[in-house]
Amino acid sequence: MSKPRTLPQVEPFYVLIGQRMKHVREFLGKRQEDVAAKCGLTRTSVVNIEAGRQRFPAHFVEIFAKALGVKPKKLLREIWT
Repeated sequence: MSKPRTLPQVEPFYVLIGQRMKHVREFLGKRQEDVAAKCGLTRTSVVNIEAGRQRFPAHFVEIFAKALGVKPKKLLREIWT
């Protein structure tokens, strides 16, 4: 009998991308409230995304990047190094 496959942990990705989003937002001097409004989210959602507690669809990286005025690759940089 073969050993069952284990799926990779997804939570570390959300923590890393959330930290990166927060870092870029703070570096640019943007407020959570302003980013949330541009993304169509609540400030609480932005807090949870940045903390890695809230999952989001992949296309949201582009939405968040547009709200910050950066390219999506800036948010993904250093996630997969």
